[in-house]
Amino acid sequence: MNESVYEKNTWQWYKDVMRSWLEDPGVEEYGGLNLTSLNMDQAYMIGVSDRNVGVYSVSDDCFRCPFELQKTLEAGVESSFVVSTARRATWRVYEDVSSQYMSAGNTTDLICQLRPELGQFGVYTLNVSGSGCDVRTDKEPVNIYLPLLLVLAVLFGIWILYGLGKLITSRIWRTGKLRYGDKELAIQQRLRALDTFRGIAIVFMIFVNDGAGGYWWLEHATWNGLAAGDLVFPAFLWIMGVCIPLSVKSAFAKGIPRWKILLHILRRSIMMFLLGVSLNTMYGSNMLGELRIFGVLQRLAVAYLVAAGFYALTAPKYYTPPRGACGQAFKDVLSCVWCWALVGVLVAVHTSITFIVHHPDCPAGYLGPGGKHDEWVAPECSGGAAGYIDRLLLGDAHLYQNSDARRLYGGPPTDPEGILGCVTSAVQALLGVQAGATALLQRSHRARASRWLAAALALALAGALLAGCSRDHGLLPINKNLWSMSFVLVTTACSLALLSICYTFTDVWRIWGGEPFRAPGLNAIALYVGHSVCGHLFPFHWRIPHMRTHSVYLIEAVWGTALWVIIAHIMAKKKVFITL
Repeated sequence: MNESVYEKNTWQWYKDVMRSWLEDPGVEEYGGLNLTSLNMDQAYMIGVSDRNVGVYSVSDDCFRCPFELQKTLEAGVESSFVVSTARRATWRVYEDVSSQYMSAGNTTDLICQLRPELGQFGVYTLNVSGSGCDVRTDKEPVNIYLPLLLVLAVLFGIWILYGLGKLITSRIWRTGKLRYGDKELAIQQRLRALDTFRGIAIVFMIFVNDGAGGYWWLEHATWNGLAAGDLVFPAFLWIMGVCIPLSVKSAFAKGIPRWKILLHILRRSIMMFLLGVSLNTMYGSNMLGELRIFGVLQRLAVAYLVAAGFYALTAPKYYTPPRGACGQAFKDVLSCVWCWALVGVLVAVHTSITFIVHHPDCPAGYLGPGGKHDEWVAPECSGGAAGYIDRLLLGDAHLYQNSDARRLYGGPPTDPEGILGCVTSAVQALLGVQAGATALLQRSHRARASRWLAAALALALAGALLAGCSRDHGLLPINKNLWSMSFVLVTTACSLALLSICYTFTDVWRIWGGEPFRAPGLNAIALYVGHSVCGHLFPFHWRIPHMRTHSVYLIEAVWGTALWVIIAHIMAKKKVFITL
């Protein structure tokens, strides 16, 4: 009998563990509330009050926004409503008030203010009385991070098994053949870290575009701030700049005339831009009057044209560093002196336009998202000078219409890959050119890694100072939508640090071949275009009737990303390398 009870308890324990890993609340109904009707990052709040009150809240994601009405509670009447748990929020309860919005400075009839800790699929009770307010947890929420830990553990295990299997097979079937065939000979002449870095960027970009499991901190910041997903695009743009000195010097070594190099850069930029415009119609309108002009590939094309074109135009075919210790120590920086001059000009132009150009009805230097930001101080000024220039030159219809900032704040559309941001994107590519020049001219491993890390530290400090070491209160907040200079500096610092790590493991210590990221890095453009075209196609993406948990969205995103990684390895194995 005791053994039967023990087995039953053990089985129940396993079931409870599995439920927790799968974000299962354990019951379909609780206190008359249907838990199956809740979606991801939602919970129930039960309101109980001894008087008529209005319950308001504002998310931490909405900077200086007014409090918005969530529910009106009648005295003595218990009522429930659904609340979001994705971001923490500040709550206020006002007596006998039912206005849709309430200013943060309005404390008239304010009963209480609180910041409750809410979790997915939880059930909570808000008690309002003469003595104040409190929030009680009736049913504990699920842990949304257990599925992420499980997926990471599984992927790490697969990576270890793959590495061991590759090591064993290489010892058994060692041959003199090159790994991916004849084309590998040319690839081996460049740093493995570059392809590995690019592969990490494109794989994570696909994962973020596939939803990243619904975790907001793995996607993009709504306006100011830096989330993990914000590091991907600038990393891809920056590594493109790193490769410019290596490719241009290789072309010089082959005897290719400078004008032909410039013509190739122009042709490649045009092809990339047109391909980007075409891909925009996958999820947007294909009406000529509504085509979105700019986008990811278009931003890459403009930055590449400026950085690669200028470097190819100004770089000497045979660089002789100045004599002396200082000349030898700073030869990589001195080789890019004209690029640094261009960086200075671009930063000055961007700063001047940002703080001088503005709509007649908008304040100069405004950097907010418009709408209800700062309690409607500038509702039609979304994006400041950047948004104004895009709407003036391109028109509202040719901009991105469904940004997170517009959904949260309201206001006119602002394109996150607009015209003004191309200026600072070119600066980021030129910073990549400097890192590439370091790889080209500094031959020792220590010199390369130490310079990259020193530059990362300097740029990170400069970016933090510009941002005021805060999300919203600095002179130039970190902002991907505006591609601010603080954003350029901080993301470049992160890219330099990651490249240094990849370089140390792949090229210095040679304990990692860069897999599984190196193969995607060899076909990054092909993977980006492929995943954009197949955005809603099976088997890359699928749906089930009840997709309401992070675990399901995470599995779907990892599945789609893994398929593209496998395709990249097959392409590399078959010696298929697609470039523009």
